[in-house]
Amino acid sequence: MQLDAIQLFCDIAREGSISDGARLHGVTQSAASQRTMALERELGVRLIDRGTRPLQLTAAGDIYLQGCREILDRYEHLTRQIAEPAGTIRGAVKVAAIYSAGIDLLNRVAARFEAEHPEVRVRVDYRQPGTVHESVRDQRVDFGIISYPRQWRGLSARSLRQETMVVVCRAGHPLAACEVLGPSSLLNHPLVGFDSSLPIANQTRTYLRRNGGDTALSHTFDNIDTIKAYVSRSDEAAILPHRAVAREVADGVLTAIRLEPALTRPVAIVTPPGRSLSAPAKALIEALIADDTSSPAREPATLAV
Repeated sequence: MQLDAIQLFCDIAREGSISDGARLHGVTQSAASQRTMALERELGVRLIDRGTRPLQLTAAGDIYLQGCREILDRYEHLTRQIAEPAGTIRGAVKVAAIYSAGIDLLNRVAARFEAEHPEVRVRVDYRQPGTVHESVRDQRVDFGIISYPRQWRGLSARSLRQETMVVVCRAGHPLAACEVLGPSSLLNHPLVGFDSSLPIANQTRTYLRRNGGDTALSHTFDNIDTIKAYVSRSDEAAILPHRAVAREVADGVLTAIRLEPALTRPVAIVTPPGRSLSAPAKALIEALIADDTSSPAREPATLAV
């Protein structure tokens, strides 16, 4: 069996869709379906359960997928040994990231990375934390970016950054004149926050409770962009990562006030344990870490305006 057929099968399994796998290979859905059925005839087993959406693998398909990945990893390692002396990397990198990982930041790094490595293409999909975890665990992506990595079992984590959390409100809000706020100072001000299903919600609630600021949230949302938009047009405040609101603060739309005691959010790059990453994936991870270390947009010493 040729490597391109093996790669096609792996991509169909990863995407959970024959049409999406076909698109990645530049072939029609019919051609991709025929190739996978030819593969099944050759092996004498059924690999894909076509009666489910998204598609699921059979037990034999799971075993075959693992073996195919090992073959592709070994082939990638071989080509990397040949290509690395010339400094050339090629291929695709697929990343799953939580919404609050910083869409502007990741897009900027990805664009610069592609410019430096013209034969690499980067795709970043933004998802809820649980979906990011599943995508990495099931090896549908090369790596993921999540917060509070200890919440997610079965993954290997590498620290990307520690993000400072701040009180965020609209410009002109009564809290906007403060330079520092303690949790107890927020008791008389309505707060909005994240849905309780998200790790950031539980961590923030624990912080407030331990520091005398336990208060019920007036509204909850499942993503950071909705919270920012709501706060900018209301008299309610929120506790968010400073990095995620830096642009709105610079534009004068929002105000960020430092919290004492400090609250931080760990953000990490996660991969399936024991998996050998491709050369493009490794290089992109190093680029993300290097950018975060050297970026002038890192957490400033003074957050209030």
